[in-house]
This record gives sequence, C-alpha cells and structure tokens, in this order.
Amino acid sequence: MEWLKRILVQLAIGANVMAALLLLACSLCSGLNPAEYPRAAIFVLGFPLLLLLNLAFVAFWLVFSIRYVWLPFVGMLFSVSYIYDYCPVNWPSGRPEGALKLITYNTEFLGNGEKAEDGHYPLVEYLAASGADIICIQEGVAQSKGPSAAYADSVMEAAGYHILRLKDGKAEPQFIYSRLPILSARRISYESSTNGSVAVELLYDGDTVLVVNNHFESYKLTPEDKERYKEIIKEPEKEDTESNSRALVRKMAVASRVRGPQADSVLNYIRESGREAVLVCGDFNEPPVSYSCRRMGTELTSAFRQSGNGLGLSYNQKGFYFRIDHIFVSDYWRTYDTHVDKSAMWSDHYPLVTYLKKHKK
Repeated sequence: MEWLKRILVQLAIGANVMAALLLLACSLCSGLNPAEYPRAAIFVLGFPLLLLLNLAFVAFWLVFSIRYVWLPFVGMLFSVSYIYDYCPVNWPSGRPEGALKLITYNTEFLGNGEKAEDGHYPLVEYLAASGADIICIQEGVAQSKGPSAAYADSVMEAAGYHILRLKDGKAEPQFIYSRLPILSARRISYESSTNGSVAVELLYDGDTVLVVNNHFESYKLTPEDKERYKEIIKEPEKEDTESNSRALVRKMAVASRVRGPQADSVLNYIRESGREAVLVCGDFNEPPVSYSCRRMGTELTSAFRQSGNGLGLSYNQKGFYFRIDHIFVSDYWRTYDTHVDKSAMWSDHYPLVTYLKKHKK
C-alpha cells in the first residue's frame, strides 16, 4: 500500500504542476489578439475549469499528503490577478449620495414580447422604474411579436429620459436612454454585419462624459449548437463528441477573430477622443479573462472588479454560466455596489448595474 501511495503522490505532483502551468498559460493567452490567434481565445474559455482543477488539488493534498498543498497555491498565485478579475471579493460599501446609476442590459429584443396580463411589457416597465441615470441597451429592436421601439421610447420619455437611437440601417443598433443631456452621438466604425458600438457624449456636472455602448461580435450559436455543447459537457464519451467539438470550436474561433479588432477599435476611439470621463459597457460576448476585457483593462478599470463580488453571472441560460456583460470606467470615476440584477428575468441576460461618483484625480 505504501508503494501504491508513493506512485499516486508522484503522479499527482506531475498532474498538479501541469494544471498550474495550464492555468498560467490560459491567463497569458488572454493577451493574444484573436485576429491572429483565434484558437487561443477558445483556450482562454477554459480558465474557470482549470481554476476548479487547481482547487480540487488543494482538497486532494489535504486528504492524501498535506505537505504538498502548497503546489496548487503557488500555481494560483501566478494567476491571482486573473482570478480576481473572474471572481472579485470587495468589502460592501454604501452608495454615496448623488451617485449616478448606470445599467447595461442585453434585452434580447425587449424581452421577446413577454406581456403582462394588464397589457404592459414588464421589461419596458422595469427600465422606466429603474431610477437609472444612464441605460445602455443591446438587442433593443423588438421583433414583430414584441413592443415596438416607438412604444418603448414613449414610455421612457414619459419617465424623463432623453432617447438616442442611431438610424443608420444597422440590423441591431445599440441605443441609450439618459437623464443627462445628450450632446452628440456617432457609431464607431469596425467590421460587423449585425453588432456594433455607439459613442455618445453626455453633459454631467459641467464635464463631457463619453459613453460607449457595445455589442461585440456574437458567437451566433443556434439552439442546436447549444444542445451539442450541453451534450459534450454531460456525455464526453459519446461517439460524435469529437466532430461536434470541432464544429463548435470553428464557429467560435470565427467570432473571436472578428471580436478582437472590434475591442481595439473602441479603445483607439477612446484614446483619440481625449475625454477624461469615460464609461464603456455592454455585451462583450467574452468572460472577464479574455482579450477584450484585458485590452480595456490596460487603460480603464472594471467596475465589477472594483466594487463587485463573486462570479456575477450575467448570461442566464442553463449550462452557460458566464459573465459576458461588462462595465469599464476611467479614473474620473469611482464605482460602488456593482452587481447583476437577477430579478430581471425577461431576457437571456441579466442587467449589470453600477453606481458612479466623480473621483477625478
């Protein structure tokens, strides 16, 4: 038995070192541009699984040989910043008086037409009653069965919002409801047939605030694709798993290749604008450890990292547990109580909420 235990421990040491190196490699791959390394972007999606594997090794060593428990901790130490991006822990702080409330929400075409018994649309009513100063919407053009844009705008206008929609022929334009005066708006130019980014300037406390509302390239997974993904996770030993996996990887790599330059275009636009008060938000279609988030984080601060807690899962479909909606802010701001509002159940996303206070250095 001692001989078998020694062999098991030696094998576990090797496996643990490999798991730690893969976690670090996964973290570093988030810095590779998907336009040049699209499969690296797919590898980065495995970050939470590799993190769980390293945590499993902690439990393993506590049971079998406690003197090696430092191995997974050392591995995670080299990726601690990325781990904190994925699952931050912050001391709860109150919302300061006069703070602005910002919501970013992929509404899945205004809730796919879900209607209450009184004839009202609960998602639109939620937005009107939110008390938010700035609401950034993605997938906000209703389908034929849902509320029209004119109806939603009339409700929001009655609630005291200015409305910004760019009518430039885009199939799915992003738009903004704002209680702050709107000074200007334009679309940021980059490759995409359906997704996009809108830059809006608002007036706040005598300053011009640049808000960029994004919906970066979607994976465009069909219901069949999602079912294949679930089957791969549940039954990896099935005969068609390999072919299904390859098909999904190819499809996801195509979207990743497009999404990288989109993030670069937004960051370049922000640099060229020269604005100090900057807010960037939207559906990035990428988790916190990813190229898009890492690029934004080079010059801006993640609101969830600064004042959020836990995983903050914003995509609410079963089997797809990710935070792909994000808010980034410049040093002009300090964020408070960033959270996912899980009471809003009308879309395949939850809204991401943060509170902002001027904090210019």
